[in-house]
Amino acid sequence: MNQNETVKDRLLQFLKAEKISKAEFARRMGVSVAYVSAMRKSLPEEKVIHMSEIFPTLNRDWLLYGEGEMYLADDSEPQCKENGEYLIPLLPVKAYAGNLQEYSTGVMLSDCDMVASPVKGGELAIPISGDSMEPEIHNGTIAAIRRINERAFIPWGNPMVIDTENGVLVKVVYPSDKGDDYIAVHSYNPRYPDFHIPVSSIYGLYRIVAYMLNVSTM
Repeated sequence: MNQNETVKDRLLQFLKAEKISKAEFARRMGVSVAYVSAMRKSLPEEKVIHMSEIFPTLNRDWLLYGEGEMYLADDSEPQCKENGEYLIPLLPVKAYAGNLQEYSTGVMLSDCDMVASPVKGGELAIPISGDSMEPEIHNGTIAAIRRINERAFIPWGNPMVIDTENGVLVKVVYPSDKGDDYIAVHSYNPRYPDFHIPVSSIYGLYRIVAYMLNVSTM
């Protein structure tokens, strides 16, 4: 993976592979050609969701983070509802957007309700509680998440769900100035200070692929 590539760089690669001009892409997306030309490093979440609907074979992780291949593999399709949404299990635990909690919870997927995600790529859904990620992530938000291989690549500077021996939380992750044995975590709400988490205490890191404010269970 080229660490210097941006989302725009990969989008242009995809358009070239699909033989789609910038003008045609802009028309399908409902934006101007100038919007495409003015793109910088990333895209708003609503644009990414819309792009996933228009180009269902495009690998969202590749586009946003440079992970995997350009196109989704045939076996990567989650279960799909008739209306085009994707069913994923809703964990009966909370990702606390506040301080570390005093517990860690293991659950069986068979015990979970199913919720609809608006995009592909989610493996699980989890409710987020607390105000430390306000105003970007609100209390009560449901996050569709996907586990990453943290040994291979961590998308620094992005909010992630972190499963630790002391509980589950959501924070923006950064490299730690304490060294590779820690990660630094940051809250959007300035009332909450940054802190460091030992890598040895982390069970898993999960990328947030979509947010849902109101969901129905099945």
